[in-house]
Amino acid sequence: MLPLLRLLVELVTNLVLFGYVAFALLVLVRGGGLRRVRLLVADGILFALNFKVIATLLRTMELTTWNQIGLFAAVFVLRTVLKRVVTWERREPAGG
Repeated sequence: MLPLLRLLVELVTNLVLFGYVAFALLVLVRGGGLRRVRLLVADGILFALNFKVIATLLRTMELTTWNQIGLFAAVFVLRTVLKRVVTWERREPAGG
């Protein structure tokens, strides 16, 4: 049951990312600013990484090697760093 749940979360992760990128492309085609599009894609990546962390947490119930523990830590650190970068970029003025 746990592997099936993990696969479902992985599917949701991919669908969320695809949805955000598709919406960002639509905004770009309709004349939306490049900054807005970049922020939409960044939001999608962060949201998808949240689901990736959930899937990885589900996998932690099966962690048996240091490689698996390292992978979990890497995903968690990547998500944290990306969130901080996007937050910093949002605070930057539109022209900068």
